Amino acid sequence: MAVLDLLLETLEDLLEKDFKKFKWWLGNGGDFSPIPRSYLEKADQMDTVTKMIETYGEEMAVKIAVDVLKKMCNNNAAEKLKNRYAAGGNTSAVAPSAAPAAPPAAPASIMAQQGSVIFAPNISGCTTGTWNINIPK
Repeated sequence: MAVLDLLLETLEDLLEKDFKKFKWWLGNGGDFSPIPRSYLEKADQMDTVTKMIETYGEEMAVKIAVDVLKKMCNNNAAEKLKNRYAAGGNTSAVAPSAAPAAPPAAPASIMAQQGSVIFAPNISGCTTGTWNINIPK
């Protein structure tokens, strides 16, 4: 099935308040560039899908849709979209749930001068190795 159709069916399955929240996330970005809110304000599902594909391309639009649905705690819709996309032979952008994509490797050490602030990556669901965190005073 075409990406356009998959995204459209996914957005058409959302309740109106959830669709509004989906557009809010697209307008605010996060790990991706936001779509200007003026483009999304009066957009219906078809307009939203069109703007997503124009802005991000097909593969990235699916990945962003999955991420936004997860942020909305709509994991069922996210998994359904991800699985249907993968079943169509398009596995490069959205990995199947059995093999999650590995996050980029963090540097071996992070240091800062006294009084500095360090913005470190979030660590979640990690089961590899031992972690040592030293915070000298």
